[in-house]
Amino acid sequence: MKVHRTTIRTVLDRHGIAPRDTQISDTDVARAAALYESGQSLATIGAQLGFNPQTISNRLRQIGVALRDPHGRTR
Repeated sequence: MKVHRTTIRTVLDRHGIAPRDTQISDTDVARAAALYESGQSLATIGAQLGFNPQTISNRLRQIGVALRDPHGRTR
């Protein structure tokens, strides 16, 4: 069963549930960079911070962090 996101938003609004902040903060990006540079994976960092690993990857690239390939080599 598929439900459109606007339908979900309408139901949440009706019940007084505020949307969660879905933007990763600059503080979280800095923390993610430090964790990544210490050797943690994007998946682990994403789980710790509550974001998708691809979001972490995108933001790290934006701030100039060199990402590793799946074998641990810097790209």
